[in-house]
Amino acid sequence: MSLPVYCFGEVLIDFLQDPQQAGVFRRFAGGAPANVAVAVAKLGGDGRFVGMLGADMFGDFLQAELEHYGVNVSACARTAEAKTALAFVALNADGDRSFSFYRPPAADLLYRLSHLPVDFWQQRSILHLCSNSLTDSAIADTSFALVAEAKRHDWLISIDANLRHNLWPTGQADRELVQQLLQQADIIKLSDDELRYLAADGAEQSWLSTLNAHKQRWIVVTAGSAAVQSYSQLNLSIPVPPVKVVDTTAAGDAFVGAWLYQLSQTLIYQDWQSLLADQVLQQLILQKAIKAGSLTCQHFGAFTALPTRFEWDAG
Repeated sequence: MSLPVYCFGEVLIDFLQDPQQAGVFRRFAGGAPANVAVAVAKLGGDGRFVGMLGADMFGDFLQAELEHYGVNVSACARTAEAKTALAFVALNADGDRSFSFYRPPAADLLYRLSHLPVDFWQQRSILHLCSNSLTDSAIADTSFALVAEAKRHDWLISIDANLRHNLWPTGQADRELVQQLLQQADIIKLSDDELRYLAADGAEQSWLSTLNAHKQRWIVVTAGSAAVQSYSQLNLSIPVPPVKVVDTTAAGDAFVGAWLYQLSQTLIYQDWQSLLADQVLQQLILQKAIKAGSLTCQHFGAFTALPTRFEWDAG
């Protein structure tokens, strides 16, 4: 038994560069919120995706892929007003990525609260989203309205900053807007690069302390192969075991998915405040989230690379 995990935002086609043929790109389903929904579902949780798909061949492919991996798509909508977004992903020798996005215009930017099913708020859940749903004013309004309504229904809010600067009209993420979203969250995931950017003046620990002033949030900062730093009522540092990296495309999403999957189970029998003070449980949850990310790094792609429950338990 677990809480549903609703993941809102973009689902798109990742055209990943073939590591053996630099000019060849292979099609994969992707998009950070969609990856998290699939990660939850593949681990055995109730992963659900909320978003708009294009009424095109890529939209058909994405919906079929989500359903194939067990993601509930009852809150998805389709539109002919814009095409499904595309992302071309080049990899360097270490498996790290650079992105070229074909968005906007894109179907995922057209989702509105009116597209939600009438029974959407009936069950307490976790709502997860990323800053990519702030890059256009209309979808930003939808994002903030969705968060406000989720809070009104006592849902937990999870935010992965997941900054993609080239998606923003100015070529840089709007710090103020991203921070407004983070202020609404109970669960926050940042990379060390994102923390440096958002802190702006270099006072990273001060920025984190301000964000976590009331100690009701759980903030995690990842840094590739370096230790994961965790801030709640406790401050923890969790080492990351070395692995052979093939592709980092969905590693962060696997981490978040495993984190939220465990929370969706834990919060059935333990309240949020006591979890934030439980060092042993937090360490266990983060170690298993790191394991999910590490397993994903060792495979090529996004949905396909995310671990199953069997791989997660045995890997």
